Amino acid sequence: MNAKKIVAVIAAVVVVAAAGVYLGLPTIEHGLKPATDLDSDLSMTVEFSGMELNEETRASIISAVSAEIMPYKGVKYDRVNISAMKNGEDYGLTVICFSDACECQDVYVFTYYGAGKELVLNGHVLDAIPAAERAKAISVALQNEEAASLMRANSLETVTPTVRRVLPETAEKFYLPKTLLSVTWTRFGDNPVVVSVLVDPDARKAVEVWSNLEVENKGGEM
Repeated sequence: MNAKKIVAVIAAVVVVAAAGVYLGLPTIEHGLKPATDLDSDLSMTVEFSGMELNEETRASIISAVSAEIMPYKGVKYDRVNISAMKNGEDYGLTVICFSDACECQDVYVFTYYGAGKELVLNGHVLDAIPAAERAKAISVALQNEEAASLMRANSLETVTPTVRRVLPETAEKFYLPKTLLSVTWTRFGDNPVVVSVLVDPDARKAVEVWSNLEVENKGGEM
């Protein structure tokens, strides 16, 4: 994969991640209404915030969202908050998924088209990963010589990395159509540095290493 293509995908992830951090920080709004029209076998609690919705629309959105969100292997969502904003007949949805097994949350951004009752995923930030899996991914990334060299050269040893899930459709562009974990060290400032390692958690190996400095040195675009 050429440098510009890697940057295009990473840049998209960074933009969505920035939005996800913003969306994930606020506390859930007051006045939530726990969903009472869930399927009986759905174990997670669904809450709404934002605008009021009629029962038919609420039920339709819950059904569509429940079919699309997917936690990390071995994890279940215990609570889901859906924040809805209406745009004509359609709705912008921010869905924050909480798991008791994870410190962080997964965030999905959808558009729900009311006329056709169609749900389209616009972006996601998938941070709900068990601590043991996060630690394993970081360990694998640190054992990669290229990544370790980039970190030493840019004094990133003390930076706490982010670990996020990469879905199969995105992972296929780099490796195979399977869930990967991205381990990323970022130093902000006038001269930001990013070192990211894609890890196959099943094979316990690094499958791709990326750095914005490498791209700059090769004449690519950040």
